[in-house]
Amino acid sequence: MKRHIKITALLLAIVAAVITGCIQIHEIIIPKDIQTNSTFEVHVKGSINPETDYGPEGLALAMLVPKAWNVSQTAKLYMSTQNLKTRFGVDDLVEEEMVEISDVPFAKPITGYAGLTWQQAYTLANGNMTNVGGDMEWLVFKNGTTSIAVNGGDQSTRIYVDVKIVFKTNDDPIKCDLAFEFAGEKEGWEGVGFKTNIKTAQCIVGDGTTNYLEYPLTSTVPSVWRYGDFFSVYFTSEAGGIKTALYGEKEVYMCGTAILEDGSKVVLDKKDASTKMNSVNNTTYM
Repeated sequence: MKRHIKITALLLAIVAAVITGCIQIHEIIIPKDIQTNSTFEVHVKGSINPETDYGPEGLALAMLVPKAWNVSQTAKLYMSTQNLKTRFGVDDLVEEEMVEISDVPFAKPITGYAGLTWQQAYTLANGNMTNVGGDMEWLVFKNGTTSIAVNGGDQSTRIYVDVKIVFKTNDDPIKCDLAFEFAGEKEGWEGVGFKTNIKTAQCIVGDGTTNYLEYPLTSTVPSVWRYGDFFSVYFTSEAGGIKTALYGEKEVYMCGTAILEDGSKVVLDKKDASTKMNSVNNTTYM
């Protein structure tokens, strides 16, 4: 059974400044020694001080994460709170497990977002943020069972929220910016984008050689592939306005080293028809 927490708040006009003050992220804690093929813990800490009537509803956390981590299947999220007991006599949440709502329709009928899912709405509004060199995805989770109803009054004490996220990395040494934002499960952004509340934090896995924060000179199609798959390799001689030494060349050859499962290496370093790349356009080769 859901617990309905009655929180009172003043009736104020819904303007950007008011909404920004309602749900805030104060801190994102990410460890500095994350390894490939391991689990690690992130804490997203924030607070709530409702200023308009809404609810009952749960509290949602949207996050931008690498697609390669398969977060929907591998991550666990838990929400804890402080001050519910002190202020309202209601038990605080203690690591209440969160559930994914990425594919649930975006509830509030904001112009331009009607009919979209939470994931589609966040992707449309924000894209990949600062991650220009790798595949990212927006996912949205809400607390599991507790609903909050806001209906007028005392704002002397903020409610503090701590979301613990247990991520699992793969074998890719990624450097990227993770992004997070709190929002109401039903009310959504209560405005266009809620972008002023999104906070980012850099995450480095292993040595971070797969740098999502830089325009890629090389890429593969598909971007994520597994043992036995076929894939295409692309090279671009100009990225992010920067021209490489191969810019303008008519003939470009692919050289590289493949490390096999047993640790042995296969080196491709010859310049002939077998390694010549096909020109896709003036700056891209395949």
